[in-house]
Amino acid sequence: MRGDRQDQQEKLSDEQLVLNAQSDKTAIGELIARYICTVEFLAKKYGAEVHEDLVQEGLMGLLGAVRTYREDKNAKFSTYATKCIKNKIISSVHRNALLSGGEEADLEAILGGGGTVPEEVVVEREELNELYDKITSALSEQEWQVFQSFLRGMSYSQIALGLGTSEKAVDNAMQRVRRKLRSLLR
Repeated sequence: MRGDRQDQQEKLSDEQLVLNAQSDKTAIGELIARYICTVEFLAKKYGAEVHEDLVQEGLMGLLGAVRTYREDKNAKFSTYATKCIKNKIISSVHRNALLSGGEEADLEAILGGGGTVPEEVVVEREELNELYDKITSALSEQEWQVFQSFLRGMSYSQIALGLGTSEKAVDNAMQRVRRKLRSLLR
């Protein structure tokens, strides 16, 4: 029986597997099997010295993609998942660089590869820093706290409880955040 289910999963598209992943753990296993090479490649590309850690981060990015993918956004899951994996790995590299002092040399050491930081990482980091600055300046303190909590996967009721406010206030804040982000990203 289990072999039959696995055979059926192998025949499904990525998008169908994502839909099944909510209730069927074999679907998640099949997606991991399909994307492990992508995760390995990106982890190796951005950090030879911390490869295993970056593979774990990449897998977390894949699981996040499974959780947040929306077919109605007209993007293939493969494109979305690859971007999520890459962003999670780069974010980890950047976070580790900041934890070790935030110096360029530290980022070079984390990335390995003869002391040069790939140009793509530097550019993306600069773009992310600029975007971060724009977002933080556009959002109020409450909106920023709600947004950060939402990104951590908290529900509106959990956010409301944590911030000592109502779910409606959280919902209103998230609506403002979405509006502001849309205008910033255009």
